[in-house]
Amino acid sequence: MSVPQKGAEMEWNSALDALLSPEELQDLVDRYGEDPVAWPMARRAEAQALIDECAEARAIIEQAKRLRIQLRNLGPRAPACFTEQIVSVALELDPPLIPPYFFRN
Repeated sequence: MSVPQKGAEMEWNSALDALLSPEELQDLVDRYGEDPVAWPMARRAEAQALIDECAEARAIIEQAKRLRIQLRNLGPRAPACFTEQIVSVALELDPPLIPPYFFRN
């Protein structure tokens, strides 16, 4: 059994091992959306590193952005009174059902 040598190569491999996989990024985006502000703090840096280094990761983010735009442009919306009632009930749950980033424009 050989002992790994210390140095730049070991540091580089450790940095690569710390990155999320594209599949893990997809899961993160599916759960929290494409905005890193909504992601758990513990995963943001490694997710951003993957996005910076990987075309597949950037494609995941772009696809999620396009989907959000398409969903916003869908047909008629619920009357405001229904929306207000649903939001108020969802916010009263512990933990709240609606994440804070939901209210951004």
